Amino acid sequence: MDKFVVAVAVYLAVATVPAVAQLQGTPAANSAAPKSPTWDIVSVKPHKADDSVDSWWRNTPAGFSANVPVRSLIMSGYGLFMPDQVSGLPGWAEKENFDIEARADADNAEVYNKFPRVIRDKERDLMMQALLADRFKLRVRHELKELPVYNLVIAKDGLKMKEVVPDQGGGYSMGAGRISSDGIEISSLVASLSNPVGRLIIDNTGLKGKYRFDLTWAWNDGPSSGENGSSIFTALQEQLGLRLEPAKAPVEVLVIDHIERPSEN
Repeated sequence: MDKFVVAVAVYLAVATVPAVAQLQGTPAANSAAPKSPTWDIVSVKPHKADDSVDSWWRNTPAGFSANVPVRSLIMSGYGLFMPDQVSGLPGWAEKENFDIEARADADNAEVYNKFPRVIRDKERDLMMQALLADRFKLRVRHELKELPVYNLVIAKDGLKMKEVVPDQGGGYSMGAGRISSDGIEISSLVASLSNPVGRLIIDNTGLKGKYRFDLTWAWNDGPSSGENGSSIFTALQEQLGLRLEPAKAPVEVLVIDHIERPSEN
């Protein structure tokens, strides 16, 4: 149980380190936090070639199970949205899938799930990073690189989403060409849009509340469920009152210094 209690200290310590120190890997960033918590049971096995190669991922209250390439684990553990935020991966880490299961014992999982969401998310990232370092011998460094992005702004005709009171909502669903929400922050919408538009999105709306909306757009050159044949750019402006402006910006990129295939167990 102690390994999960320490996550509170991990979060608070990391949160107080200046952003520049974290990026540059200075002693302040390397020594501020205690040892990261870990899952109690971890299994990593190469996915058999004669099995289905479709990737999947299931989160559970005690951990997760997945059939994914290592790139997916890295992007999850380091909070990355787009493939170009990872540099230096060997081909096998991009293409070969692994069957992975990680879970905490019942007592640790109970403690974990009582933490506030922000601490649970931070802890889960640290645990994934520890898994990657232990089983894949991953070593990384952070760099800033100028990349194409989109700035999300409020359209000229004004916002068309309905704001909800702070203690309402909190859920959303996604499908092919569709995002529906009963009340989420703009940060969650930004995270959901980056993959469909193919670039990292930077929130420049200044919006702080939670918003209810239904967004549909053309998916794979066809309308989503026959409801809307517009591009995602047009749909955002017409349905939500938001606009994506192309730009370039310095983006934190994760550079892979070392990674190894794991031993099977």
